[in-house]
Amino acid sequence: MARVTGDALTLCGVCNRRHTNLTRLLGASAPDAWLAVSEGERLEAELTPDVCILPDNGVIRHFIRGHLQLPVDDPAITPFVWSIWVEVDEESMRLIARHWSDPNRAATRPLDGQLSNELPYPEPTKGLAVEVHTRDMGQAPLIMLARGSRHALAVEQREGITAHRVAELGELLQR
Repeated sequence: MARVTGDALTLCGVCNRRHTNLTRLLGASAPDAWLAVSEGERLEAELTPDVCILPDNGVIRHFIRGHLQLPVDDPAITPFVWSIWVEVDEESMRLIARHWSDPNRAATRPLDGQLSNELPYPEPTKGLAVEVHTRDMGQAPLIMLARGSRHALAVEQREGITAHRVAELGELLQR
């Protein structure tokens, strides 16, 4: 689980405390599907910090890690980042691989995918439609949920979250 911390500068409007050591980046080290396949299939797979190629019952699945950012109402800790895995089709993975070392890779068109990690939200997050936006070399792709989505995660991505919510998310994942 990746973690980056930061501190809120102002008192929280919800609990009237100053939040310290807030986790600003949380994420999984692999797509959830990695744990669902057999040990033998994992031996045939490839998992790097950025890409996963996974045989699953005779089908080859393709995943890329990216960052889904949530704006935070406190400039000292914005943005909060979910480091997540997205499943893309084979053609999209080929395009990503072709441009991975290209200094102009950020100009690559956005690609469609599906979120591949379950995050701590009331409704399931795995399977949500996303767009993958490649960015400059050294930066993980930016993951954007569908604009019209009413899922709580999509609302947080559009409207932002409070420092208190950042603290809640960190606590949920430490349990």
